[in-house]
Amino acid sequence: MPLGERNVRRLTGASLVIATIATRLPFATKMLFEFDSVNFAVATFRFSIAQVTPHFPGYILHILFAKFLLLFITDVNQAFVWISILLSVGSVLYLWRAGAALRGERVGFIAALIWLFLPIFWFYGLVATAYEYEAFFASALLYHGMRLLRTPHNRTHLITLFVILSLSTAARQSSLLFFTPAIIVLCMLTKQHLKDITIGSISFALITAVWLGILFAMCGGASAYWQAMLGEHIYRSQSVLFGNPLNEHLAVIAKVILYLIAATSPFVLITLFCFLCYRDRLFLLIRESRKKISFYFIILVAAVPLLFYLAIYFMKAGYLLNVLPSLTLVTAILIDQLAIWHTFDVKKNPGNELILTRPIITKRTAIITVCVVMFNIVWFILPFPGTSETDFNNGFTRDSFNEPRGSTVHSQNGFAYFVNRIFSFTSVRCASTTDRLHEQVFRILQIEQSKNNNLVLIDTWWHRWGFYYLPDAVIYDIRDQSSQDTISVGLSRQYSRTMSLPASIVIPNNAEILLLLRKDHPSFNEISKQVHLEKIDLPEYLDMWRIADTSFTLKWKNRIFVK
Repeated sequence: MPLGERNVRRLTGASLVIATIATRLPFATKMLFEFDSVNFAVATFRFSIAQVTPHFPGYILHILFAKFLLLFITDVNQAFVWISILLSVGSVLYLWRAGAALRGERVGFIAALIWLFLPIFWFYGLVATAYEYEAFFASALLYHGMRLLRTPHNRTHLITLFVILSLSTAARQSSLLFFTPAIIVLCMLTKQHLKDITIGSISFALITAVWLGILFAMCGGASAYWQAMLGEHIYRSQSVLFGNPLNEHLAVIAKVILYLIAATSPFVLITLFCFLCYRDRLFLLIRESRKKISFYFIILVAAVPLLFYLAIYFMKAGYLLNVLPSLTLVTAILIDQLAIWHTFDVKKNPGNELILTRPIITKRTAIITVCVVMFNIVWFILPFPGTSETDFNNGFTRDSFNEPRGSTVHSQNGFAYFVNRIFSFTSVRCASTTDRLHEQVFRILQIEQSKNNNLVLIDTWWHRWGFYYLPDAVIYDIRDQSSQDTISVGLSRQYSRTMSLPASIVIPNNAEILLLLRKDHPSFNEISKQVHLEKIDLPEYLDMWRIADTSFTLKWKNRIFVK
């Protein structure tokens, strides 16, 4: 007895949910992944934009979501990882239905499978970061936008788009800029009634007022938030439009292109194959697609954020997760079209005229999709050159995370450096290696603290984690900024970071002092001449030292430590 279309969809949706969770949970990280993750963790119990917990603009939906999950989960990292997993599930389901609304169930399923196993999307579903919101809300926007194009006077989908705009802005405020143009154009192209747009706008305003009110209250008032916003200049730090050097801006553009190509390698390969084997048909497909409103909507969803990254600001590969859903839909269409073109060629052969078309197309799409999925899995799982431990840790532990992953690794080997940058956020090895690093460091520091509760860390590479994991230790957060000849100093006990400490810092006589300083740090030789250092056992790419002197005076930049 046939299952029926509705039951088939239910089974497919359930399978996609199970597959998404099953591919994330086994690889999920056990400790907070990056310094932003630590900021978010501290923000769940001490929300302070002034103290960068979290960093501006506040990510209020992310923090509230975590606080809710912490009612059921005791570990803060697990709570944030589950946010990433749940958003991954939602994104896969939304993109599945978006593809189905765009071009039928087959394309929807192809898009869902490719997206589920896309290495960069997979990677960010394992760690405690906020970038899966980009994927979730971009996929939701595509789905409800496609449904609105099919049923232009469906008020539900229109209002949902305004709700998505508000909630996505609560999660990542840049979404207001990225998604608004697509919604405005969609309203214009589908000729929405003013009444319905007004209802949607009111829904947006009410929801936004709620989360803004919560955000302002947690920040100490709207004026405090406004002052923090006036002091935020990060988006002016890269672009030539704000007076930055052209070479610096070009480096950012190169980074965007590098991560985009790495993240969309299936799209690049499929497009290249279509161009080489079916060039005329590919150009015809493009011309036909340009006649459809859906084509421009899909492109617009991806183009606005991508143009912002190229022209204004780009920091991490995760930013691209609001660009990639559109490209995944295009990849699914190309795979489907490849199967159709091949089927037409098969049926042209003598004796094949009566062969059923649909089974051939289904078989070809299945073969191509499986090949793409396997390509993604191999990319993500296998330990290729450039995914080893030292490749991932040498760079970003060198000097207070001033350098991106891999930037100081293999400086004499350009190819290894290039490969390392590609795999940094598209390989499970990066997540697992970083997780293992923090587990090792934390275990050693716990042992040291058990010996002497009066633990002091002079730290250049793990201090952010100490703010959360070692609240009873005193951590002097040394961030070497050679060009400014200055040092930032913070105390983990107060979960604060400040520059107001005196130039002379007195350390209690009974304190155990650990120095977390890499041997290749510019200040290492100078420090080692002033105090006696005992090496603590750690992996070769990290360095931790015990200051063995019972009394000392340590001069470091503009601070003097005295015991």
